[in-house]
Amino acid sequence: MERNLIILVVLGLAACGALFFLVDVYAMLIGVVVVIALAMSLFIMQDSAMSPNVEVDIKEDGRGIRVQNKGNAKAVSIRITLIPHDLHYKIPFLDEDAETTFSTDTMIERVKFVVEFQNERGDAFSKTRTISVFDKPDEDLLKPAFPLFKWK
Repeated sequence: MERNLIILVVLGLAACGALFFLVDVYAMLIGVVVVIALAMSLFIMQDSAMSPNVEVDIKEDGRGIRVQNKGNAKAVSIRITLIPHDLHYKIPFLDEDAETTFSTDTMIERVKFVVEFQNERGDAFSKTRTISVFDKPDEDLLKPAFPLFKWK
Protein backbone atom coordinates (compact mmCIF):
# COMPACT_ATOMS: atom_id res chain seq x y z
CA MET A 1 0.00 0.00 0.00
CA GLU A 2 1.07 3.53 -0.55
CA ARG A 3 2.32 5.45 2.47
CA ASN A 4 -0.41 8.10 2.23
CA LEU A 5 -3.12 5.45 2.32
CA ILE A 6 -1.62 3.86 5.43
CA ILE A 7 -1.40 7.27 7.15
CA LEU A 8 -5.05 7.97 6.30
CA VAL A 9 -6.20 4.62 7.69
CA VAL A 10 -4.17 5.02 10.90
CA LEU A 11 -5.51 8.55 11.47
CA GLY A 12 -9.06 7.36 10.78
CA LEU A 13 -8.73 4.50 13.23
CA ALA A 14 -7.26 6.86 15.84
CA ALA A 15 -10.30 9.12 15.37
CA CYS A 16 -12.51 6.06 15.80
CA GLY A 17 -10.72 5.27 19.06
CA ALA A 18 -11.39 8.81 20.24
CA LEU A 19 -15.07 8.40 19.31
CA PHE A 20 -15.19 5.21 21.39
CA PHE A 21 -13.97 6.98 24.52
CA LEU A 22 -15.67 10.36 23.99
CA VAL A 23 -19.08 9.39 22.53
CA ASP A 24 -20.00 5.70 22.44
CA VAL A 25 -19.35 2.41 20.68
CA TYR A 26 -21.92 3.06 17.92
CA ALA A 27 -20.23 6.28 16.83
CA MET A 28 -16.94 4.37 16.71
CA LEU A 29 -18.47 1.63 14.53
CA ILE A 30 -19.90 4.23 12.14
CA GLY A 31 -16.44 5.80 11.94
CA VAL A 32 -14.84 2.41 11.20
CA VAL A 33 -17.28 1.83 8.33
CA VAL A 34 -16.52 5.29 6.90
CA VAL A 35 -12.75 4.73 7.18
CA ILE A 36 -12.97 1.32 5.49
CA ALA A 37 -15.12 2.73 2.64
CA LEU A 38 -12.70 5.61 2.13
CA ALA A 39 -9.69 3.27 2.14
CA MET A 40 -11.36 0.95 -0.39
CA SER A 41 -12.19 3.89 -2.66
CA LEU A 42 -8.59 5.10 -2.60
CA PHE A 43 -7.27 1.58 -3.20
CA ILE A 44 -9.54 1.17 -6.25
CA MET A 45 -8.47 4.58 -7.53
CA GLN A 46 -4.78 3.61 -7.25
CA ASP A 47 -5.32 0.23 -8.89
CA SER A 48 -7.20 1.63 -11.85
CA ALA A 49 -4.81 4.47 -12.65
CA MET A 50 -2.82 4.39 -15.90
CA SER A 51 -4.61 1.34 -17.36
CA PRO A 52 -5.12 1.41 -21.13
CA ASN A 53 -7.48 -1.23 -22.52
CA VAL A 54 -7.11 -1.67 -26.29
CA GLU A 55 -9.92 -3.62 -27.96
CA VAL A 56 -10.00 -4.83 -31.56
CA ASP A 57 -13.24 -5.58 -33.45
CA ILE A 58 -14.05 -6.42 -37.04
CA LYS A 59 -15.98 -3.73 -38.92
CA GLU A 60 -19.59 -4.51 -39.79
CA ASP A 61 -18.85 -5.20 -43.45
CA GLY A 62 -15.88 -7.46 -42.59
CA ARG A 63 -13.46 -5.38 -44.65
CA GLY A 64 -11.36 -3.95 -41.86
CA ILE A 65 -10.77 -3.69 -38.15
CA ARG A 66 -11.66 -1.08 -35.54
CA VAL A 67 -9.22 -0.40 -32.70
CA GLN A 68 -10.49 1.32 -29.54
CA ASN A 69 -8.84 2.34 -26.28
CA LYS A 70 -11.48 1.76 -23.62
CA GLY A 71 -9.09 2.36 -20.72
CA ASN A 72 -8.30 5.44 -18.68
CA ALA A 73 -4.77 6.11 -19.95
CA LYS A 74 -3.08 6.72 -23.28
CA ALA A 75 -1.85 3.57 -25.03
CA VAL A 76 1.47 3.91 -26.87
CA SER A 77 3.50 1.64 -29.18
CA ILE A 78 0.51 -0.42 -30.25
CA ARG A 79 1.28 -3.42 -32.46
CA ILE A 80 -1.57 -5.49 -33.90
CA THR A 81 -1.10 -8.81 -35.69
CA LEU A 82 -3.96 -10.61 -37.44
CA ILE A 83 -3.50 -14.35 -37.69
CA PRO A 84 -3.72 -16.20 -40.23
CA HIS A 85 -3.96 -13.21 -42.59
CA ASP A 86 -0.40 -12.12 -41.75
CA LEU A 87 -1.42 -8.49 -41.43
CA HIS A 88 0.53 -6.18 -39.13
CA TYR A 89 -0.50 -2.72 -38.01
CA LYS A 90 1.35 -0.20 -35.87
CA ILE A 91 -0.22 2.76 -34.07
CA PRO A 92 2.09 5.25 -32.33
CA PHE A 93 -0.50 6.18 -29.69
CA LEU A 94 -4.21 6.04 -28.93
CA ASP A 95 -5.78 8.42 -26.41
CA GLU A 96 -8.48 7.49 -23.92
CA ASP A 97 -11.79 6.62 -25.63
CA ALA A 98 -10.16 7.12 -29.03
CA GLU A 99 -10.84 4.91 -32.02
CA THR A 100 -9.11 4.23 -35.33
CA THR A 101 -9.92 1.93 -38.23
CA PHE A 102 -7.87 0.01 -40.76
CA SER A 103 -9.15 -1.32 -44.06
CA THR A 104 -8.19 -4.67 -45.55
CA ASP A 105 -8.23 -5.83 -49.16
CA THR A 106 -10.07 -9.06 -48.40
CA MET A 107 -13.06 -9.77 -46.26
CA ILE A 108 -12.25 -11.09 -42.78
CA GLU A 109 -14.65 -13.73 -41.53
CA ARG A 110 -12.77 -15.10 -38.53
CA VAL A 111 -9.40 -13.96 -37.22
CA LYS A 112 -7.19 -14.25 -34.19
CA PHE A 113 -5.51 -11.03 -33.18
CA VAL A 114 -2.56 -10.28 -30.93
CA VAL A 115 -2.32 -6.76 -29.53
CA GLU A 116 0.75 -5.52 -27.70
CA PHE A 117 0.79 -2.04 -26.19
CA GLN A 118 2.22 0.05 -23.37
CA ASN A 119 0.99 2.80 -21.11
CA GLU A 120 2.82 6.10 -20.73
CA ARG A 121 4.96 4.72 -17.87
CA GLY A 122 6.21 1.90 -20.09
CA ASP A 123 4.27 -0.98 -18.52
CA ALA A 124 3.67 -3.59 -21.23
CA PHE A 125 0.29 -5.21 -21.88
CA SER A 126 -0.72 -7.95 -24.31
CA LYS A 127 -4.04 -9.43 -25.46
CA THR A 128 -4.96 -12.36 -27.67
CA ARG A 129 -8.49 -13.12 -28.78
CA THR A 130 -10.36 -14.76 -31.62
CA ILE A 131 -13.15 -12.73 -33.20
CA SER A 132 -15.61 -13.30 -36.00
CA VAL A 133 -18.02 -11.19 -38.02
CA PHE A 134 -20.82 -13.47 -36.84
CA ASP A 135 -20.11 -13.00 -33.11
CA LYS A 136 -22.52 -10.87 -31.15
CA PRO A 137 -21.04 -7.70 -29.66
CA ASP A 138 -19.20 -8.07 -26.36
CA GLU A 139 -21.59 -6.36 -23.98
CA ASP A 140 -20.95 -7.96 -20.59
CA LEU A 141 -23.00 -5.92 -18.13
CA LEU A 142 -20.86 -7.05 -15.20
CA LYS A 143 -17.59 -6.05 -16.85
CA PRO A 144 -16.14 -2.92 -15.22
CA ALA A 145 -15.73 0.20 -17.34
CA PHE A 146 -11.96 -0.10 -16.92
CA PRO A 147 -9.83 -2.97 -15.57
CA LEU A 148 -9.94 -3.24 -11.78
CA PHE A 149 -8.01 -5.65 -9.57
CA LYS A 150 -6.24 -7.20 -12.58
CA TRP A 151 -9.64 -8.20 -14.07
CA LYS A 152 -9.23 -9.96 -17.39
